[in-house]
Amino acid sequence: MRSINVGVMVLVLLTTSAAPSLQAQQPVPNAVVKVPGRDTLRLTLTDALAKAEPASEQVGIAKAGVRRNEGAVIQTRSALLPQINLGPQYQYVFENPYQSLFPPDTTGSNPFTATNQWRLGGSASISLLNLSQWSQLGASKAASRVSKLQLSQQQALTILTVASAYYDASLTARLVTITEFTLAQAERTLKDVTLGRDVGTQSEFEQLRARVARDNQIPVVTRARANRDIAVTRLKQLLDIPLPTEIVLETPLDDQANPGVLPASVDTLLQGADTAAALRAVVRTAQETVIQNEQLNAAAGRQWIPTMSTSMNYNRAGFSGDFIPASTEFYNDWNLVAVLNWPIFTSGRILGSKKQAAANLDAARLQAKLTGEQAALDNETIYARLREAEDNGLATASVVEQATRAYEIADLRYREGLSTQTELQDVRLQLEQARANQAQAARDLQVARLRLTLMPYLPLGTAEGTAITTSTVTSVGTAAQTLTGAVTSTGR
Repeated sequence: MRSINVGVMVLVLLTTSAAPSLQAQQPVPNAVVKVPGRDTLRLTLTDALAKAEPASEQVGIAKAGVRRNEGAVIQTRSALLPQINLGPQYQYVFENPYQSLFPPDTTGSNPFTATNQWRLGGSASISLLNLSQWSQLGASKAASRVSKLQLSQQQALTILTVASAYYDASLTARLVTITEFTLAQAERTLKDVTLGRDVGTQSEFEQLRARVARDNQIPVVTRARANRDIAVTRLKQLLDIPLPTEIVLETPLDDQANPGVLPASVDTLLQGADTAAALRAVVRTAQETVIQNEQLNAAAGRQWIPTMSTSMNYNRAGFSGDFIPASTEFYNDWNLVAVLNWPIFTSGRILGSKKQAAANLDAARLQAKLTGEQAALDNETIYARLREAEDNGLATASVVEQATRAYEIADLRYREGLSTQTELQDVRLQLEQARANQAQAARDLQVARLRLTLMPYLPLGTAEGTAITTSTVTSVGTAAQTLTGAVTSTGR
């Protein structure tokens, strides 16, 4: 009995002096592994948000839509404004039916028999009455306002997407550190048990259990590293950063005091913005779409109303047998034309367009009503998710403190022979789970706060992830639950 007690004392002294303390092995946030030969970019959240809009293809497409609709407004308005055209014309006549009616003209200045005919001048026209075109102009202006609102929504969504990707990359890096820490603890336990078996204080069974626990943690680390690489790649793509470039995320995951500075374009949008559901950009977009369809419906109905236009044509016409007429062979050709156009029978064309416009208007009104209801629900969801994230942040912080203390006690008890390896493994897994949950809660809180800030211009569904669908977010969201699954299944 005395020899066994001495062996236990020797084992405790050796393992205690050889293993670093638990506090010394705490995970380091945002640890970075530098790869030789690669460029390194130090990136804060503010830097990432500044790069977001210039690198976003969706924002570029939305800006092109704004320009396109502005051009449509100009084009539609032009039909109601004066039109001036210059149209010099030259015509060579080989033969015409009037030549036999007139005697031969040696000068060739007769307009019916001249072989060379010139017209130097142009025309001017203006629409005097076209109510349908005025309605079309109103619809074009509404479409232009819609495209601008859609651009603002895309800008806000891009900021939220990049910020989420930044926090996802930071979260996955934190999870890698946590899993590597757990693997190191499992390695230390295996080393202690192996040493105990060598001195005869541990059985082969305990050594096998320790080795299985260590080996089961290796796939968890591998999976966490893969998730980190995917998240970092996603962030690089969003910011147009070359994939070989190593990035260092300098904004800590749990830095609540410095959430990042928004770009000037988005910050200007948010100045004085109201978070009420009825005033959100997505609701105003639906309302502008209703206005657009009202104008199109009016334009379809006004096609029965007569249109009036007038035009004036002036030409200096020259006729000659020579290629260039002399000045005395030019004559004025000046006329004014007024046109009244009244569609009496169109074989159902106008009636069909009216039915289509009326149906589109009804659909737009119903869609606007539905959007308003969805915006009210979306607002409540965003606030609820923020409260949830805040509560989870407070809860996980205390859990980590308790789990850390529990592991210290369990580790000490195991070293003194007062507990089993199974108990130590259970407490270790609880600590790993607690740290993973804390990291996830920190990420969710950061994103929830930014989502609330951007809410007036966000599309619907961002609180539930329907507007931001990336495989990275999905894998990160379930990482805390999958980190210890393999170990748990074999640890009991």
